[in-house]
Amino acid sequence: MMERDIHFTARGMLESMQFKDGDFGKIALVSGQMQRITMILDCLENTIKNFSTFGYTFWTGHFQGKKITTGNGGLYSPDAALITEILCEGGIDYLIRVGSCGALSQEIEIGDLVIADQALRGDGVTSYYVDNEFLPTADKMLTNDLEELARNSGVKVHRGPVFTTDALLKETKEVINPKIKAGAIAIDMVTSPFFTIANLYRKKPVAMLVVSDNLITGEIGFSDIRYFDAEYKSTQIALNMVKMINVE
Repeated sequence: MMERDIHFTARGMLESMQFKDGDFGKIALVSGQMQRITMILDCLENTIKNFSTFGYTFWTGHFQGKKITTGNGGLYSPDAALITEILCEGGIDYLIRVGSCGALSQEIEIGDLVIADQALRGDGVTSYYVDNEFLPTADKMLTNDLEELARNSGVKVHRGPVFTTDALLKETKEVINPKIKAGAIAIDMVTSPFFTIANLYRKKPVAMLVVSDNLITGEIGFSDIRYFDAEYKSTQIALNMVKMINVE
């Protein structure tokens, strides 16, 4: 029988990678897709690799004098939870997610941006961290700033709750319609653990998601130029967000 309290910890994993306090910046830009991280890295100076393990790689560099950390923060709930906890344990205070989502409204189009202010939990990982009534939320003030930046960028912007699921191939009307009635305007596989763990660590998370498809109309836009254009714009909005954050 297992006698120890816990097997892996975020701190232990960092130490195994020779991480030292102060290696990260106070601000992190994270995304599941490496192409978005590459766009961000192109804008950083004096970049060093913090670690590359388990398929995740993070770098820390400088953007207009501010030290920031960036890397692929998970495509799905379990790895998003793992990386978010590592970042929080490593001293990140502000977490900006640049992700993607499916739209749950006919009015939301491919290439639009969704600013998530809450996450409706349909994932399996957060139940290990919080009870069933817990509602993961974005930092309100930072989300207001992010929404304003996004609207000023010329992209169509929507703000509201996002439903997070683990079951990509079970997005049926029986699952989705109750979430729409509960207020969800989009669906993804990351936002719930991202917000939940940041909330538990008392960090400040925000999430900006590019619309890749629409569950109501059936439109698929992963190869659409509107999607690719919005991906690039989302990285630039995130970098502009960095300019607004005051860190010590």
